Amino acid sequence: MVRLRILKTYFSEILMLVAATVIITIVVLSWFLNYHFEQFSAATVNRLNREFLAENRRMNEYLQKMIRISGMELFLEPSIQNLMYRGDLKNFDEVTGIRRLDAVMSAGMHIHSIYVYNGARKYVYATSNVDSDRAERFRDQGALSLLGGSADRRRLEPIPRFSRQASGEVPVYSFVFYDIRKTEPRIGGALIMNITLDWLREVFLDTPSSPSRVMFVDADGTIAYHSDPSMFLKNIAGDGLFRRLKARGDRSGSFSFLSGEDEVFVFYSRSGENSPFLIRTYPYGAIMGEILARRRTTMILVLVCVPLAMLLVVAVSRKLYRPIRQLVRRVDPHAEGENSGQGDLGFLSSRIDSILSRAETVEETAESYRKLLQTDVLRGALSGKTADPGSLLEQFREFRIPFSPEEPFGLTGFRPFTEEKLDRLRSDFPETALMGVPFDGERMVVLFQGGSGRTTGVLCSRAVSLGARIAVGSPQAEGLSFLPGLADSLLRELRFSFLYPEGTILGCPKESRSSGTAVTYPTEKEKELLQLLRQGRAEDAFEAYLQFFEAISGGSFTHFRFSMKRLYISLQLLAKEMGKGFGSPKEMNIGEFEQTVETLEDRTTLDGFFREWFEAFEKTLQRCRTEKNRALVEQIRETVREEYANPNLCQQYLADRVGLSVSHVSKIFKEAGGISLSDYCLEVRMEKVSALLAETDIPVRDAAAAAGFSNENYFYTLFRKRFGTTPGEYRSRFRLR
Repeated sequence: MVRLRILKTYFSEILMLVAATVIITIVVLSWFLNYHFEQFSAATVNRLNREFLAENRRMNEYLQKMIRISGMELFLEPSIQNLMYRGDLKNFDEVTGIRRLDAVMSAGMHIHSIYVYNGARKYVYATSNVDSDRAERFRDQGALSLLGGSADRRRLEPIPRFSRQASGEVPVYSFVFYDIRKTEPRIGGALIMNITLDWLREVFLDTPSSPSRVMFVDADGTIAYHSDPSMFLKNIAGDGLFRRLKARGDRSGSFSFLSGEDEVFVFYSRSGENSPFLIRTYPYGAIMGEILARRRTTMILVLVCVPLAMLLVVAVSRKLYRPIRQLVRRVDPHAEGENSGQGDLGFLSSRIDSILSRAETVEETAESYRKLLQTDVLRGALSGKTADPGSLLEQFREFRIPFSPEEPFGLTGFRPFTEEKLDRLRSDFPETALMGVPFDGERMVVLFQGGSGRTTGVLCSRAVSLGARIAVGSPQAEGLSFLPGLADSLLRELRFSFLYPEGTILGCPKESRSSGTAVTYPTEKEKELLQLLRQGRAEDAFEAYLQFFEAISGGSFTHFRFSMKRLYISLQLLAKEMGKGFGSPKEMNIGEFEQTVETLEDRTTLDGFFREWFEAFEKTLQRCRTEKNRALVEQIRETVREEYANPNLCQQYLADRVGLSVSHVSKIFKEAGGISLSDYCLEVRMEKVSALLAETDIPVRDAAAAAGFSNENYFYTLFRKRFGTTPGEYRSRFRLR
């Protein structure tokens, strides 16, 4: 019995030591095999990586050379510019331009054709292998669709498409060149170069003798290049290879895949999140051929090492058993009970406690990961990315999401809201299954099941009391398929939280936003606003701005942000029209302004910003108007001082000289000088005639005529009224003095 108990006491130690011996043996064997295979695998992968790098380098160099030499130089050439923008082209100009296009096409090895679009004439000029024609009759209408966008369309990027020709549809890559400054409001002229697929075939060294097959696939699964030309522009989003590649989620890597009855090795890479995949497939034997040849050696090594490991385990076990046997022989039967509760048993107990403690830590970590996965699954369901109901049900069960997919869901949206506040909200409703899905850091959609019909309102009220600026309720979702639409409506309304005062609770999302109604840019309202600013009417312009704001806030936030940015750009352009005299208020570049709109907490900030701009326009126009009026008055005074002797000098004469109406000139002169224009003319003439009377001996009649008075009686009346005496008496008195 004593021996049996001691063996039980030491059994765990023996087992652990035996296991450690086996593990060490396996590790040594694995290291040896790994090192053996690693050398060959590394050489193979490095060779493939070098090929990929060389291919990418060649492709970039080829692209840069083609765009720089064949594209941009051709685009900027005067004959092509004439062909592109002039509306009064002569036959000589057209022939010269088309000959130049033919020369470039013949010099470029893989250029299929070149088009020049003239927006002024609505005409497409092409190389001689394609018939030039009016835009609406041009055979290759697919090329014209590339010009359908505005200036934000991607430029200088290869666009895969089929070019429609007399011989049929030809797969090409098109490069579009146009001048951004000439694209408002639509593209007025462009150069399109169509390149054949042989270009990429040469870059990738994709020959029939090559063991690999190359593909360029967009993020949506559309093939932009394939070794098999019949696959061009086909969509393989549902293909198992592409779905597996997308599921991996990384930018580059490799995996083996069973394609039909053949196994292939797939290498892929991409430069960014939305960039296309570069995929190259090799037969499994081409990659793993030498490794398969080493399988026999590997099996022999395993068969040799495993028996050696077993012998080592037996030797270690006997070595461990020897001191235990000696200990058993020396144990005093009377001390059996005492020894059984000391020493090794105490040590074993402490080890068990340590193992349990570590198990709790692992469980907590697993729980955290599970919560993250639950959130990710719900985010996919809300955004509509996981559209397969069967897949969603399986994920609900796998990650223990506390919802029943068959029952209705309640939805609410809060902003801002955090996980800590969600935990407090969950503790306030212990009988309700409740989970939150954060979006963009501040917005959160909360799903729940259970509770009464008033649960949505109570949740919103409690969220506001916890610090949410806005809470939005939503109708019940009768199933998983209704979640994306309702969640999208909530998220859109939360983006417009700045429209509402803090603590707002909305019963349901705004209909115009939740229904996805298209909202167009209010061009007429913008024109009205700019016209009011040109007139210096800041308050009226602000009223027009409020109407503009109301018109764009009924759609999506993306449209709202774009509209506000466009309005701000229009204000900057108007400020440039006014020149250096414009006193710019708080000015931001477009990026800063867009960030301000993105992070708005209340609309007063935005309203105040635009009000400052409007007032700056008004002040600038008032200052400019004052300076202009001052210069105009000075010009009129100078004219009066020069033309006082002209008997035809009158208000109409002066108004004609400055090109304005009599009433406008009279008003400006009166406001600036404090004297009417007719009185000023009379004053100048009286000064001149009084000087002639005082300083010369010419007759009074001649002096009056020299000062511009054609009616002698009228002159006498005015002179007496002005000086209180007749002209003769005035001359006599002046000489006596």
